[in-house]
Amino acid sequence: MGIRKHIIKFLYANLWLKKLAFNPLTEYHQWRLLKFVRRTAAGIQADQSIIDVGAGELKYKPHFAHCHYISNDLCIGDGDWNYAGIDIVSSAYDIPVETGSFDAALCIQVLEHLDSPDRAFQEFSRILKPHGRIYLSAPLLAGEHQQPHDFLRYTRYGYALLGEKHGFRLVSIEPHGGSVIAVETLAWAALWEMLPFRRQTAPRYVIYLLLYPIKLLTGALALLFDQLDRKNSMTINYDVTYEKSE
Repeated sequence: MGIRKHIIKFLYANLWLKKLAFNPLTEYHQWRLLKFVRRTAAGIQADQSIIDVGAGELKYKPHFAHCHYISNDLCIGDGDWNYAGIDIVSSAYDIPVETGSFDAALCIQVLEHLDSPDRAFQEFSRILKPHGRIYLSAPLLAGEHQQPHDFLRYTRYGYALLGEKHGFRLVSIEPHGGSVIAVETLAWAALWEMLPFRRQTAPRYVIYLLLYPIKLLTGALALLFDQLDRKNSMTINYDVTYEKSE
């Protein structure tokens, strides 16, 4: 836990190292998530409020320094995370705030961990103002994580249906690449899964550094050949934006 914290702090404090660690060649998925969050933040006005549901270690909080940002989490997902900065500790089904409290809700890589997404959307509808928006991202193709709190995966049709049932219009849905990026991402995920070292320990970071040039090459090839996939129905993740109907 200690070494992980120091490495993450060092990465996020250094702009160039952050670009090396989170770029479309080596961390396409994380790069796309950051791009989605930055675009979301740019659309939130200074006098508006947003709640980050499932905020975890608050890694997206700095992007919302210009507006009223509130974090929420049940604080049970990852055992070695630090949840000390969470503003509201609660489930996504029963957030202790008044009805119509927020202009927007951010929900990044959380929906797959909810055993009742309908209840979550009912709560989103309650806490958002009329025409409030949900900015949500969750996987289609991913291994189990944060076990045993990992329940569901979603297609683009599942997202549309979920929003429609609870009075939300689907504004946009964007895949994280197509089949080639998916295969390349899952191949590397399989490698990390088979390593005999625990996640976020020094040996894994050393291996990552040694394999970094190879990852750059496979990432570049995946980006290039992924252009041949016009359907993008085999994707690792979706970024979704909803708007409350009233």
